Amino acid sequence: MAKFKPAGKKKGGSGATGPGAVPCVILIVGGIILVTLLFYAILGSARK
Repeated sequence: MAKFKPAGKKKGGSGATGPGAVPCVILIVGGIILVTLLFYAILGSARK
C-alpha cells in the first residue's frame, strides 16, 4: 500500500509568534484603552 505523508513541513516546538504580532497586540490594547477612556468621559459628563 502507499504511504501517506502529511501535507506540510513539520515545525519545531520552539516556533514563537511572528514578528508582526507585537505591533498588532500593541494596537489592539491601545484601541481598548482609548474606547475605555471614551466611555469614562461620556459617563462622567452625563453625571453632572
